[in-house]
This record gives sequence, C-alpha cells and structure tokens, in this order.
Amino acid sequence: MSPNELKKLLETRPFKPFTVYLPQGTGFEVPHPEFAWLTPTGRTLIVGKASEDGVDMLEVPLITRVQVSPTPTP
Repeated sequence: MSPNELKKLLETRPFKPFTVYLPQGTGFEVPHPEFAWLTPTGRTLIVGKASEDGVDMLEVPLITRVQVSPTPTP
C-alpha cells in the first residue's frame, strides 16, 4: 500500500468507509475521513478509534491490504 493510494481513499467523495489490514490480519476501520490522518512523510497512518478515545499508529509500508466497504443500495 502506498501513501498516495491511502490519500486517494481518504479524499474520495463521496467518501467510502474502508478497513486497512496489517500482516497478522488485524483490521483498523476508517468510518469517516476525519478518523484517519497521514503524516507529512506518508510513512504513518494515524487511525482514530470510533468507540473510544485513542488512536492507532500504523506504519504504511506494513499495510498489506485495504477493504472498501460496499456502497449501500437505495
């Protein structure tokens, strides 16, 4: 996963929630673009936890895949 790919996902309008995964299979949900930030170098993705105060700091080169949530049908 490249920083540019993550940036595109965060800037997509309308935004589509997604989950990023690390090699051990742990997933981190990004329900809204305000829940994730890329550092200026693009090396770290900071993901806010929706259910509690706190953040997870992920090294972008370790992200193995991204799963975009399906768009609900009207």
